[in-house]
Amino acid sequence: MIQIPERVDEQQAAGARHYAVLDYTRLDRILPVVRAWHAADPFDAVVSFTEYGLEPASRCAIELGLPGDNLTAVLRTRDKTRTRELLNRRGLSTVRHRICEQPSDAREFMAELAGVPVVLKPPAGGLSEGVFLVETEAQLAERWSWTCRFADGPLLVEEFLTGPEYSVESISRDGKHEVAVVTEKLTTTTPGFIELGHQQPARLTPADRAGIDELTHAFLGLIEQRTGPVHTELRLTPSGPRLIEAQTRVGGDQIWELCERVSGIDMIAETLAHLLDLPVPARTPVAPAAAIRFFCYENALVRGVRGRAEAQRAPGVVRLQCTLRPGQRLGPLSSSNSRQGYVICDGTDTEDAVRNAETARDLVRVDREPLG
Repeated sequence: MIQIPERVDEQQAAGARHYAVLDYTRLDRILPVVRAWHAADPFDAVVSFTEYGLEPASRCAIELGLPGDNLTAVLRTRDKTRTRELLNRRGLSTVRHRICEQPSDAREFMAELAGVPVVLKPPAGGLSEGVFLVETEAQLAERWSWTCRFADGPLLVEEFLTGPEYSVESISRDGKHEVAVVTEKLTTTTPGFIELGHQQPARLTPADRAGIDELTHAFLGLIEQRTGPVHTELRLTPSGPRLIEAQTRVGGDQIWELCERVSGIDMIAETLAHLLDLPVPARTPVAPAAAIRFFCYENALVRGVRGRAEAQRAPGVVRLQCTLRPGQRLGPLSSSNSRQGYVICDGTDTEDAVRNAETARDLVRVDREPLG
């Protein structure tokens, strides 16, 4: 295992035969280590389930001639501009967009859209960082500066898609694809899109579910996804499902765990089993539905936190994690990392899972005062 310094974990180190602490985005630094490990103690595949490790893992697999090469799909999804251009070129889930060097470029694009709001994005970002809606030209300069804090170059500016948001968790084996589950998503309102919660299975009509499955399968074929999970985000617009972006990894925010509870599909274990030619683990769902809700306070001084024990005993609770503590100063919700924990709950159906999760979350009572 190769881990970046800020994510070093004693349990990981204890469980790995070899453990190196390096910037794994630097291929020139990790390749000598990987070659040396493989020469002394050969291994059978190379894999990453975190997005910044996807390209290095594929390149290491290619270098060593081992299973784990998914480079084409990785490159077509890690850069959101490349994803969008590929989709538009093939006429699949087309979205008007432009790569903009400066605010004047975005202003010109907004004029062409004649009043349709746009979304600013860092092309290779993650964790919802730097993604902001711009509804009027007057908002552009400020929100452009917000997004630029998370980008090193031009920004991707695209028309805002209306409709409820979903994510699709899929798993592929040698280019054959399976949709595991569709997730409903709850996010903050404008201007940002920080995720507040998720629930599975999504409540969809048969026609809408069929449309989402069809788009997902077409997209996975287009990016030439080989083996492993893909997390695809989309909106169900008035004209049908339209793709927002995707990553060739499991869904974050514990979506992978909700998927495993509801569908029985352990995407990491199944990927490893296929790469290593081992028996695929049995799929054993444990709940008809599951939901997660995050603690998402912002711009506040925490005075006290009560009710954790009561919340942990609430109906359907699987696990509660809360980092809120007295004296904590909370800034704005600028990314997924700004949240303060979560509660996961099972339910007899999606509505029940949501009710359980929101009840348990609200039982944790936070006394706070606003900060400027």
